[in-house]
Amino acid sequence: MAKVAIIVEIMPEDPDMDLDQLVERIRSGLPQEFELKHVEVKPVAFGLKLLRAMFVLPDREGSSEILEKALSQVEGIQEVNIVASTRI
Repeated sequence: MAKVAIIVEIMPEDPDMDLDQLVERIRSGLPQEFELKHVEVKPVAFGLKLLRAMFVLPDREGSSEILEKALSQVEGIQEVNIVASTRI
């Protein structure tokens, strides 16, 4: 089955949040076939930071919606934006 790489920007609820712990909560909250491949911290403004993460998931209808829903249920995430996706 083909796979899809999706780049997501994740805004934490609190600017002082431990982002390493947030990444671990994200990993543990993913559905079984979804994989977090890469994460980088990006400064936004005034000390705010966001996570820019790449996920690899199965190429099936609704996968990106499942990812968004899974991320929105992780404690500490304020906002989730899909920036890009590509088939791999």
